[in-house]
Amino acid sequence: MIQLKNGGLFLFPPDVWKFKYDFNFEELKPKIDHLLNITENNSELESGDALSTVALDESMQPHSWAELAHFQNWLGEKIALIRRENAFNYTRSEVSRSWVNRHGFGGETIEHNHNQTTFVVTCYLQLPPDSGFIEFKDPLEYHKTLYPIIPEESSYQAVPCETNDVLIFPGYMRHRVQQNKNKTDERLVLTLNIK
Repeated sequence: MIQLKNGGLFLFPPDVWKFKYDFNFEELKPKIDHLLNITENNSELESGDALSTVALDESMQPHSWAELAHFQNWLGEKIALIRRENAFNYTRSEVSRSWVNRHGFGGETIEHNHNQTTFVVTCYLQLPPDSGFIEFKDPLEYHKTLYPIIPEESSYQAVPCETNDVLIFPGYMRHRVQQNKNKTDERLVLTLNIK
């Protein structure tokens, strides 16, 4: 149990974990550009100037790249740490899918969750100013009938991030991504599903 300010208590494990990893973006960028260039079918979750490589064949998914091998080892250590500190009842985890999302000006990802996924890992490879953050919906929204939930957006909380931030969160959490309001620079995000 953690004591918070103003008498609040933090009784349960957190829903989102935030770390920092120094990605070699210049090394990854040619491969990311290639994936984006060969993507023909966009995800229905992307809106505006946005593109996701989520539908590409398994052999083209970024988690298989040698350039991300060190990151995968680092990530495995973070997942193991989260598991130990929060008594999650599983002994093994592996990446089941990975993809890249690109958001130009006005691009966003609409609300969704990742079914049958233990953890989602969101890696900010390029997050320019005003390009938007991820927002999480309160998982207890429907139980908080005595709390005002008007307007509807009040049940969302944004997580401010910067380039090289890595967020890890349970797949059941509903989330969306704000519009990119940067008129010149794209937001590039690597996402992995952990089972």
